[in-house]
Amino acid sequence: LLDATFTEVYKFGYSGAATASILKRAAVPRGSMYHHFSSKKDLVLAMMQERLIPKVREFFDFEMKPNSTAIDILTHAMTKMSENKMLITHGCPLHRLMFEMEGLDDDIATACENEFKSLSLNLAKVLRFGMTEGTIKQNCPNELAEFIIASSWGLLSRPASLSSAASFIKDSTLLIHVIRR
Repeated sequence: LLDATFTEVYKFGYSGAATASILKRAAVPRGSMYHHFSSKKDLVLAMMQERLIPKVREFFDFEMKPNSTAIDILTHAMTKMSENKMLITHGCPLHRLMFEMEGLDDDIATACENEFKSLSLNLAKVLRFGMTEGTIKQNCPNELAEFIIASSWGLLSRPASLSSAASFIKDSTLLIHVIRR
């Protein structure tokens, strides 16, 4: 049920993801869904915790790694994103949901914002490390982290006809070059 919800919300957004479609995709009767979740919103909040957030953290892998420079970590994360066909084709699921739900539902919007903050804090640690090691220009790491994530989302939000792994790598390499010392 959570996998089907992830797929439906990712492809069609919260508003376009019909409960009937989710149930059909999951091959689950309506009563079974309502036994576990009181509403579509509760189902989506659970899906975010169990599916969306882990996938986004996997996409935006800004974790410190032994014997790696900050530039290595950024390059690895961007390369990993470029290799995910669904991400390149449909964009970041967190960004899409965050953009749609802002002003429509405080609980879902807040959950999205909290994950954005978590991603930004992880990236800021890498940037601080890079500034200390001298591989990244001195700057405000928290603001730079938010800029990099937002820029990545922009690169991933191109129309499918203009989106490719090669174009993402080319542009994300430019982004890394700009912050490199």
